[in-house]
Amino acid sequence: MDTKRAAQLIEKWISVYDMDDVKAWERDEYPFIKDTSKAMKLSVQVLRGKTAANGAQLQEAAAQLLEYVDEYGMDTPEEWEKENIPFVKEVLEAIHFTVALLKKGNK
Repeated sequence: MDTKRAAQLIEKWISVYDMDDVKAWERDEYPFIKDTSKAMKLSVQVLRGKTAANGAQLQEAAAQLLEYVDEYGMDTPEEWEKENIPFVKEVLEAIHFTVALLKKGNK
C-alpha cells in the first residue's frame, strides 16, 4: 500500500457508500457517518501532503477511522456480501495504512 493508492481507495469508499448524502443513511446513524467522512477526507489530504492538520486533529481522525472499522465490521468479511469482500479488504488495508501514518504524524 502506498499513499496514492490509499487516498484513491478511501475516496472511492466515501463515494460508493454515499457518505456525504444525508438521505442515504438512517437519521440517527448519519452524524457518525458524517464525522467519519470528515475524518476520511482529512486523511486523504494528509496522504496527499496537502494539509497542515495538527497532532490532535490527526489523532481524532485516526480514532474515528478505527471506530468506523469496528462499528461497521470491516474486519469481519463474513458480514459483507461476497462480491464486495475484495474491495472491503483493500479499503481496510488502506485505512490501517492511513491510521499508522496519522499516528506517526502525531509524534
